[in-house]
This record gives sequence, structure tokens and C-alpha cells, in this order.
Amino acid sequence: MSAAANAQYNLNNFELRDGIFFPSDYAQLTETKHKQTWDRIGKTYYGSQKIEKVTEASPIKQDYTLLGGKPGGTWDKFPKNKSVDSILELGCGYGRAPLHLSIDKNLRCQKYYGIDISEPLLRRLIKVKQEYNFFPDAEFNLICNSAEILPLEDNSIDLVISNCVFMHIPDAQLRNLMAEISRVLKPGGIFVFNHSFHNKACPSHIVHNFIRNLNIFSKNPVYLKQYSAAEIEEMLAAAGMKAKCPQYTVEPTKEYAILPETIKAIPVPFANAINKTLKPSSDAEKSKLAYGFSAYSTDLE
Repeated sequence: MSAAANAQYNLNNFELRDGIFFPSDYAQLTETKHKQTWDRIGKTYYGSQKIEKVTEASPIKQDYTLLGGKPGGTWDKFPKNKSVDSILELGCGYGRAPLHLSIDKNLRCQKYYGIDISEPLLRRLIKVKQEYNFFPDAEFNLICNSAEILPLEDNSIDLVISNCVFMHIPDAQLRNLMAEISRVLKPGGIFVFNHSFHNKACPSHIVHNFIRNLNIFSKNPVYLKQYSAAEIEEMLAAAGMKAKCPQYTVEPTKEYAILPETIKAIPVPFANAINKTLKPSSDAEKSKLAYGFSAYSTDLE
């Protein structure tokens, strides 16, 4: 591998400021619409800013679930008392998933790499780490960047995790990211992509896509793209994941929908109540009505 190729696969070209690694082209990155959007969202993301005013007597100090709830889905299947050398989290946000895995599942690691394009969310993650001390023995490496090229060496990561992130990434970039994940994952490593892909068969997405397509002047191709389980399987296989992690599964989430609950941020009357009544019984019904899919290593042990 050339020196130029090696340079992009480590953090040597990043500048460490106040606990966060920034790429050399950060000024250009801040000018992109994608980053500006997520910097804006990150300032008040799911009310997580309340951690910045926490006191020793605050209930939230004693119960982390008061900050952002307890994530479910595939995380419920994650084993307790697991220990790995290195974890990479894509779209780490303020640390909701690793906070849960550390405190409730007693997951331990020596190195944690968290990548997110939102600087406000990464700064909040630092505050969450200070308050709850999750992964107490780990070296923390927080990286403010898009995830097109992972600044990590080949075969260097034991566990890759992500929570509700990939549906925000364009298809071509997502496929490149999957190849990057495959590159950095150690042979025999494991991954958990919880609620990470929107389901193209879900009636809610079909309705929402129809409405989005009516706007001929402004369409976001990211939110017009959903996947079937077979397409997700193909994406993972094409990225080379089988060679690194032969046993994995793609399964529908347990959130079901026939109507979008909001359209252009406007609530759809009764949609939430109607969606909550859905209780598909067969696998075929679940795959059709599920809002999305998760993918994860079958052998998490």
C-alpha cells in the first residue's frame, strides 16, 4: 500500500481539538448542506441538550434512560458481559447506544471510535461520557467527519455498531461505506446495524414517496430510497462482509406502519394510533409492514 493510501486510513491527517478529531478539509465540510443540517439538528436532538444542565441532584444523573430512553430492537439481543478490544460506531450522535450497551449490557472495550458529522452531537457525547462514564477503561477517539472513508487501518475493529443511521446516507455512498466497514472489520469480527434500512415494501414509505414525488422542484433522493431484505443481503455480500463475518441475518424491525405519521413535519391525524394497532402474525406480513430492517451478526457471543 502506498504512503498516500496509508495516510487516509489513519488519524495522522486529523487535528485533535478539545477531544475531537477534525479532518484537514473541515472548513469545506462545514459548507456542505448535509453537515449544516445535522449541526442544526444536533443542537436539540431528541432533547439530549438537557444533559448540559444536569446537577448532582438531577434524576437524570442517576438514571441515564431519562436522557433518551432505552434503545430496543437488536440491542435487546446483545449479550451481557462481552469484552472486545475495539468498537467503531457510525453516526454515534450523543452516545445513546454505547451508553446503553456499557451500563445495561456491561460491554467493555479498550478503544472506542465514534464518527459523526455533527459537531454539536459529538460535544454532547463528551458531556455524556463525563456524566455517566460509559466504557470506563476505553481510549476515546471521536471523529467529526462524513463516513465515506474510515480513517482506520485494515482489519483493526472487533465490533462495528450503528443505530438508525444508514437511511440518511445516499445509496452510492452507503455501498462505499459498507465496503469500508468490511475493510476495517477484523476477520471473525461482528456488527450490529440496528433499525438501519428503510423497508421498500412498507405502505407508509410507499405513500410518503408518492407525496414526495409530487414536488417536482425539490426532492431528496436519500428519502426516496428504501430496500428489500434481499437487496440488503446483496449490498452486504458485495461489500465483502461474508469474508469477515460469515454468519449474519437481516430481519424486519418490530415497528409497523401503513401511514406516514408526519408529512413535511405536519402530523397525519390518527396515523400513530392506526400504526400501533398493526400486529402482523406471519413472516410475510412482518416483512411487508415493517418500517425498516436491521442487520447483525448471528453469533453475537
